[in-house]
Amino acid sequence: METHDKLLSQLLQAVKEKKPIHQQIANKGKIVFNKIVPYLFIYRIPPSGKDRMLSNLAKSELGSAIFMPSGPNDETNGLIPTLAKSLADEFGTALLIEVWNAPDEQQSDIAIHLSQKNALVLAEYLRKNIQTEAVDLAVELKKDTKLPSAPGQPPLLFAKDGKENLVLAIGLSIKKGYQDLEGRHLPIVARTIREALAKSLSRLFFEFVRLYTTVRAAHFKMKVHEQLNAQIYEIDNILAKESQKFDFLLLTTPINTHEAWLQFQKEKYRKTPIFHYRPIPIDPDLVKRNLYNLRIEDIYDPTIAYLFRDKRRELDDMMTMLAARGTPDFKYGSLMVYGNVSDHLYDIAKALLIAIDSIPAPPADAHPDAYLDAQDFAQLAKEEISFLQQQAPAFHTSVRIRDDISGVMVNHGVLNISKQYKVSRTRAQALIQHEVGTHIITYFNGKEQTFSLFRQGVPGYEQLQEGLAVLAEFLVGGLTNERLRTLAGRVIAVRSMLMGHSFVDTFDLLTEQYGFDQEASFFTTMRVYRSGGLTKDAVYLQGFMELIHYIQEGKSLDLLTIGKIREDYLPIVEDLMQRGILKQPLIKPRYLQPPYIKKLKDVNQFASIFKMINY
Repeated sequence: METHDKLLSQLLQAVKEKKPIHQQIANKGKIVFNKIVPYLFIYRIPPSGKDRMLSNLAKSELGSAIFMPSGPNDETNGLIPTLAKSLADEFGTALLIEVWNAPDEQQSDIAIHLSQKNALVLAEYLRKNIQTEAVDLAVELKKDTKLPSAPGQPPLLFAKDGKENLVLAIGLSIKKGYQDLEGRHLPIVARTIREALAKSLSRLFFEFVRLYTTVRAAHFKMKVHEQLNAQIYEIDNILAKESQKFDFLLLTTPINTHEAWLQFQKEKYRKTPIFHYRPIPIDPDLVKRNLYNLRIEDIYDPTIAYLFRDKRRELDDMMTMLAARGTPDFKYGSLMVYGNVSDHLYDIAKALLIAIDSIPAPPADAHPDAYLDAQDFAQLAKEEISFLQQQAPAFHTSVRIRDDISGVMVNHGVLNISKQYKVSRTRAQALIQHEVGTHIITYFNGKEQTFSLFRQGVPGYEQLQEGLAVLAEFLVGGLTNERLRTLAGRVIAVRSMLMGHSFVDTFDLLTEQYGFDQEASFFTTMRVYRSGGLTKDAVYLQGFMELIHYIQEGKSLDLLTIGKIREDYLPIVEDLMQRGILKQPLIKPRYLQPPYIKKLKDVNQFASIFKMINY
C-alpha cells in the first residue's frame, strides 16, 4: 500500500509540474507519460497472458499509456481514477481509452463502447478514422448503460466524474483477426491493424484536445508522417479564393476621411462625422456557405486540419462583421477577431502618456524637420524594394498613391499611400521598415510557403505582426516619443469606444485630457470608430510589449518573418518545417541585418517599455 501511495504521489506531482514520467509498477506493468497530456491509453493484461498486438499498440507513440495485469482487486486499479481526476483538473477534462480482446460472440472486428453522451462525437470520429485507415475492418458503436471497462474489471473512473463528464471513457474491444485458427500471431495483419488504430487514436486525441480541453491545440504536436494529398491543396485553394474576394481593411475604412476631417473642423468638432464606405462586393452568407461546405473534417493530418479550421472560423467572423458594418454589432465581431483591451494594457497606455508628457519638449525650432509628401515616400519604398530584390530577384510588388484611403496600408503585399499623406524625414525610414520591411516581406515570405494562409494571415496574426513592425521602427532608430504616444493613444481610444462613449467624447478625451492635437485626435478616433467600432488599433502596443518579453526570454526572431503568423503558431511552424512542408523565410528585412540587429541587445536590457522613452 505504501508503494502504491508513493507512486500515486509521484504521478500527481508530475501532472502538476507537467513533467514527463515513466514508472514501473513493481513487477506488474508500466506507466508512461512522454508528455503530460489530458488523455490516457490503458491495457489491462488478462490472466491468460499479454496480447502482442494490444501491448504494441499501448507502446505506440500515443503520448501516455498504462499497461498492467488485470484483476478486480489489484491496487493499481485505484491509481487511475485519481490520476484521471488530476488530469481533468489540470486540463478541464480528461479522456480514458481502454482496450481489450473481444469475446468470441462479438461479430464486428472492433467495437467502440461508450455510455456518456458527451463521448458520442469522439466515438463516431474514431470509428470514421478507423474505417478510413482500414476499409476491410468492420467497426461498430456500442452504447452501454455502464461505463466501459474490460470484462470483469472495475471502471477506471469515479462514478461522479463520469456522471459530470469531467472524465470521458471509451472502450475498444478488438477481435483477434491477427491470429490464425491455431492462435498463432500473424505479424503483417497485426501491424496493419495496429497502425490503423494508432493513427486513428492519434487524431482522436488531437480532436479531443481541440474541442474538450483548455489546451491550445497549436501547442499540441502530433507525430504524423502522411504526405499531403490533393484534398488538402484543394481546401487551401478554396480558402484562399474566398479570402481574395474581399479586402477587409479597405471595406471597413472610410473613403472620405479627408473630407470628413474638413467638415468636422467646420462644425467646431461638435458633430459626429459621417463616413462613407466602399460597396461590399460579396454576399457574406454565400461566403459562409462555401466555407462550411469544405470537408475539413476529412483531413487526416490533425495539424493541417487545425490550421484550416482556425482560418475558416476567422473568415466566418469577418463575414459577420461585414454584414453588420455600420451597426453596433460590428464591434462585437471585432472583439472576437482582434480582442479586447485588458486593464493591464489600458494602465500601461495611460502611464506611458504621463511619463512621456513629463519630459520637457524641445523648442519647436530646435530640430526643424523636413516633410516628405506621398510621392517622395513612395520613392523611398521603391528603393527599399530594390534593396530587398538583391536577396530574391523574384520579389516584386507595387506602390500605389490613392485618394480613397487615409495614411498608408499594405493590402495583399501592395503598399497603398494616401494622396494627402505627409511624413517627417526622421520618421520615414522607420515607417518604411514597418510597412515594407515587415508587412510586405511577411506577405512575400508567406507566399513562398505551401499554404496560402501564411501570406493571407493566420487568425490573430495582427498582434505579432504589428509588434514586429514597431520593433522594426525601434531598431532603425525611428521609435520616437511621439510615436509611442500615438500607440498609447490608440489604446485609450479603443477603450473609450468599448465603454460606449461617442466619437466626439473620445475626440475630446484625446485632445483635452491627453494633449493630442486636433488632427491627430480625429484620425485616431476615426480609425477606432470606423464601421461601428474596430478594436484592431490596440494590438500595436500589446504586440510590441509581448515581443519585448519574447526577446528577453532569449527566443529567436528568425521564424517571425516566415509569414503572417501569431506567436502560439510557432510550434506548428517548427513541426511543419521538420516535416519539409514549410521553408525558411526567403527574405530577411534590413532591420534584422547589421548594423541594426546589434540593437537587439538593448531590448534585452530594458526592464519594460518605459525604458524606451527618449531612448
